[in-house]
Order: sequence, then C-alpha cells, then structure tokens
Amino acid sequence: MPLVSMKEMLADARKRHYAVPMFDVSDTDMIRAAAEVAAQENSPVILGSLEPDISGESLDYWSAAARLAAAKAKVPVCIHLDHAVTIDQIRRVVAAGFTSVMLDASAEEFEVNVKRVAEVCAVVQKRGITVEAELGHVGDGIPGSGESAATGHADACDALTEPDKVVEFIERTGVDALAVAIGTAHGVYVSTPKLDIERLKIINRLSPAPLVLHGGSGTPEDQLRPAIANGICKINIFSELLNAWNASLLETLGSIKNLSSWPSVTRKKADASMREVMRGKIRLFGSKGRA
Repeated sequence: MPLVSMKEMLADARKRHYAVPMFDVSDTDMIRAAAEVAAQENSPVILGSLEPDISGESLDYWSAAARLAAAKAKVPVCIHLDHAVTIDQIRRVVAAGFTSVMLDASAEEFEVNVKRVAEVCAVVQKRGITVEAELGHVGDGIPGSGESAATGHADACDALTEPDKVVEFIERTGVDALAVAIGTAHGVYVSTPKLDIERLKIINRLSPAPLVLHGGSGTPEDQLRPAIANGICKINIFSELLNAWNASLLETLGSIKNLSSWPSVTRKKADASMREVMRGKIRLFGSKGRA
C-alpha cells in the first residue's frame, strides 16, 4: 500500500493505547524482514534509517528497497529518518520520498533546540512530512560514554524531560511527535534502567503531541508495558536486532568449514532470529492486528 505519515499512525496508536514499532533497518535484508513480519502480524511499522546507512548514493538503494517493501506489505508503512542533526540531511531524505523525519537537537540548550526544530517544521510539514523532536536527552548506554542514566552517571537525571517545558516546546516548534527522556538509553545497557513512569504520566497529560520512546532495546517488558499504557505511542528498536542477527551469524559461521558458502545459506538463521525479535516487539507493543 502507499506510504503513510507517521503522524497518522501515532494518532491511532494514542487513541487506542498501543505503540508502533520503529525498527532501524540498515540494509535490504532488515528492510524486507521488518515489512514482512509486520504484514504477517497485521501491524503498522516504521522503517527507520540512520545516517551511516544512507550516506552518499546509499540513500538511493535504501529508499528504493524501503518503498518496494512498503508496496508489498499491504499494511501501513512509514519511512523515517532517525536522529538527523542537520537540515541538509532532512532535505535529502524528503527528496527521496521519506514520510517522516527526526531532528535531534536534544543535546543543545532549550532555545537552540526550539529554533532548530521549528525551522525543520516550517520547511517540511507543508509537504505532509511528520516531524519528531526530542526534549530532554536520551544518551548512550555504551560503556565509557559517560552520557546516560544507564551508565550510572551522577547527573543523569538532569537529562530527563522537564514536564514544565513540554507545552512551550510543542507550541513554539509545531512538532508532530515528541521523544521523551524518562530513563532509557541508546545502545546496550550497562545496568537495568528504571523508567520514571510518574514523570511520563505528567508529560502525557500535558502533551498535545504523541510521545516517543528511544532506547527500547533491552528495556524490560514490565517497564515498557506501563510506558505504553501511559502515552508512549512509538518505540525505537535497533540494538536487539543487531544482537540477534550477529549472534546467530557468528554461530553459523563457527559451525561450517566451507566459508565460501552462499550468503543465502549463512544468513538464514540470522534472518530468522532477527524476525523473531521483531515479531516479539510487535506483540509486546500491542500493534498486532492494528493495521
């Protein structure tokens, strides 16, 4: 079916209290897996891209594969740019047919974040493109980054979303979806996160825009469920997909003697492992059967 806007997807998710999965998908195998699993589960899905995977001419190949997957899926599919840091990156993907973008200026001061997000909204929303931004800052859970709550950094709470800034941020930027920092981290957790659900409840009551959770990989299910129940409408998953693929591929390569085996053979178990992660997230988020 034709590509849909993320704004449309998230409005339904907020109304019916589920979350749409956004899978960052680096290549054709990941794109196809996400679209096919979503179709099997009758779930909407967001295909996310990150700059390293679409730099240069890679964008043409990625976007062509994503559009083909969406056409075949027969469920709502959105193509999204995740964590853009410049407006030039956003202009490139809009020209390539993306239906949603995220401008991440969350590490900047509040006024700078507002100014940069408002600029993006003014440029692309008139073309029907959904704009996501982040208030607060979700850092990395990678050992040694020193950035996030997952590292146990003493000042981690300073990066959480301040509820009293939410309405002002949305009104001044016009943003369509708001990513919030409530205790998750990107990458691999160093320690188990503890989401601030009470903070989320306040934000959800105040926010006219649907809410997004970054750093979904590795976040315990018993914390994701109340997050969805209290307003999270989109959850980003990447690291768990990579772990499932790479662990399975490593096992396969370690068990064969002929390393000239065809990729269709060596990748088979890796693909199946990654698809099971996708299927599990769709069911956990409550998006199964919502297409």
